[in-house]
Amino acid sequence: MLVDTAIKNCRIVGVDGTVAGGIAIDNGKIIAIAKDPNLPSADRYIDAKGRFVIPGVIDPHVHYSLYRPFEEDCKSETKAAVAGGITTEALMTWGGMDKLLAPYKEKFDEAKNTVERHALANVVFIACLFTDQHIQEIPEYARDLGITQFKHCMFLKGRDAEALGLPSFDDAKLYSGLEIASTLGPPAISMIHAENVEIYYGLKEKLLKAGRKDLKAWTEAKSSLCEAEAVSRVIAVSDYLGAPIYLVHISSRESLDIAIQAQARGSKVTVETCPHYLSLSYKDFPDDCVLAKCNPPLREERDVERLWWGIQRGYVHCIGTDHCASTGKGALDIWSAPAGLPGLETLLPVMLSEGVNKGRISMEKLVEVCCYNPAKVLGILPQKGTIAVGSDADLVIVDSDESKIVKAENLCTASDFTPYEGRELKGWPVLTMVGGNVVMEDGEIVGRPGVGKYIPRKLF
Repeated sequence: MLVDTAIKNCRIVGVDGTVAGGIAIDNGKIIAIAKDPNLPSADRYIDAKGRFVIPGVIDPHVHYSLYRPFEEDCKSETKAAVAGGITTEALMTWGGMDKLLAPYKEKFDEAKNTVERHALANVVFIACLFTDQHIQEIPEYARDLGITQFKHCMFLKGRDAEALGLPSFDDAKLYSGLEIASTLGPPAISMIHAENVEIYYGLKEKLLKAGRKDLKAWTEAKSSLCEAEAVSRVIAVSDYLGAPIYLVHISSRESLDIAIQAQARGSKVTVETCPHYLSLSYKDFPDDCVLAKCNPPLREERDVERLWWGIQRGYVHCIGTDHCASTGKGALDIWSAPAGLPGLETLLPVMLSEGVNKGRISMEKLVEVCCYNPAKVLGILPQKGTIAVGSDADLVIVDSDESKIVKAENLCTASDFTPYEGRELKGWPVLTMVGGNVVMEDGEIVGRPGVGKYIPRKLF
């Protein structure tokens, strides 16, 4: 038997352990996992040189077209993804900011075609529920478009909603959305940006009157209370309805502790955090640095450590970047600068450097929170997220000993900055494969646009 590719001399990582061996790939699928001498003959052999081989990383939280055209983000940011070992991205925003209010069925075909012309990574779509029509059409999105995750932006009310031309979000929309999604069954789940924006508005006014424009002012305005109160509120609604929820980008120890208490009593609560909340605090930046502005804000070192503790003990399930690409941000002040950080290329290096190489987590735990669990949440396991016979050959070879100084100029993202500028990270992907196609090798993008595909999901 002759197969397309065989990867030899691997340390193959799964959630249950790491084994030595090789992987045979044909027609984009893994067809054998065996000791090297037992692998079938192949047209191409890749030597992993004894390094870790993990499933392609799945980023469950990415934003395209917030600040740039959707097509341009598909071109540049999927390069950034595969450069960082990410083979599947879940897009929270897609199709263009000018179409936020449009029913998803109207913009779906164009967005899907754009992805499949330009993407190097696979893509799934998530429906952000901005309008009552979006909420009522949840079952149609699942049935007709293969979308099974639905996002509620609790902060989009008042001035923040008006600035985007969006209707104000309220708890009635939250209730209705959770209720409808809960009738669909897995993998349908409601994703929640939990934030009490009314508290933020009040705190912001006080800080503005005091003339505050420093980075810490952003953290103070969006205090941990803003997040924790909203987390508590949405869990109460979820519990009442028996609806599963996924808390995106949890940043504070208070919010995590509320989620842990809910999990202990049987609530259906999945928790995500982001690499920047695991590696940065506002104290890591100059007072006048606006580049580190994100939602929720960077917090303190004790929050960083609590989140790692949550990962170690299984209370934090997924890592997502909340990535968005923007430019020109540094020319504005903390209140006018756009929020958001680029993070696709540094997700895996941060988890390796700050997690595995500092002894906080094992490689198996990294695979669990960066590959397996996101695939499960998105409804694409075992097609993605695991190295198994029959799974797609989305694979990453990792050099856990390689160190690099991060510089924005060396990254593929269109963003003109990185929060890790000048920082040394130890542990980098050296080869990324999507559907059996090598798309990144030794830091160079070698794949062709269109290798990535849109992945529809099905209700169980």
